[in-house]
Amino acid sequence: MKSFCFWAAFVLCQSAFSHPADQSEMRVRPKPHQLEIRFTFNLLTLTRFVGIDTDGDQKISMAELTAAQPRIAEYLNKHVLLRINAQEATLGSGVRFEALWPEPAQTPPMTEPDYSARKMDVTFTQVIYGKRLEDFWLGFEIFEQTGPMQTIRGVFEQDGRVTEVPFSVQEPEYTYDTEYADDPFEQEADKKAASASMTSPAPAPAPPAATLAPATLAAPAATMPMAVPGGGSGAVKPSAAVASALESAVASEPSDKRWWMTRAVVLMILLVLGRKMQLSARSRVVSTRRRPRPR
Repeated sequence: MKSFCFWAAFVLCQSAFSHPADQSEMRVRPKPHQLEIRFTFNLLTLTRFVGIDTDGDQKISMAELTAAQPRIAEYLNKHVLLRINAQEATLGSGVRFEALWPEPAQTPPMTEPDYSARKMDVTFTQVIYGKRLEDFWLGFEIFEQTGPMQTIRGVFEQDGRVTEVPFSVQEPEYTYDTEYADDPFEQEADKKAASASMTSPAPAPAPPAATLAPATLAAPAATMPMAVPGGGSGAVKPSAAVASALESAVASEPSDKRWWMTRAVVLMILLVLGRKMQLSARSRVVSTRRRPRPR
């Protein structure tokens, strides 16, 4: 009995470690508004996804591998299913390929024995807009092409925590809960970002043409000919200080609404003062004209 158990354990270990070419890696890094998924496949697995050796010489050149990258990304988007916050999604169009052997640009065409030893990273970055990343679900439909011996070692890294999840034809899916929805620190950060966006100053609007009307109405009264005490006639003109105040009030265009209100009040006060000066001058003229001439 003991020998049978030992032999069974030996067979299981052999089946687990006898196919290193069928082992792939996946590293997932979730953030509140971003999801990064990096796959590590060897060339043998990639050739099962799409045809890379286009000229049929049983070799893969770097030019052929580069030309196959868009088709590899398209295949993964179709066969690695993703749901973000219970909504169907794709891995994304932002994909990056990186060869994991020295000096890949100078690599000569690789033969089939080299396929299992040469690995490549395929990294997708998904940005989540408008809502935090609360949970996501991953499901693999690649085992029909790769074969039932294919396994994927998934590693989820979030805020210093590491969770390892294996994927296989028997267990092809997994749901990951980020817990960002219940994280008080993330909720506080979202509140601060929302309040900052609400309190940011809006661009100053262009001054309407109607605000220049009081100044233009005051101009005729300033040059109206009137009689002054002591005889003769003259023109009552505002002082240089009043004119400079009007010019500075019209020329300045503050962005805050309170400054617009202040300017309007100043203009109204100046108009009232100018009107009072006109009435006072008229009263003095009338009293002079009614004074009897000395005989």
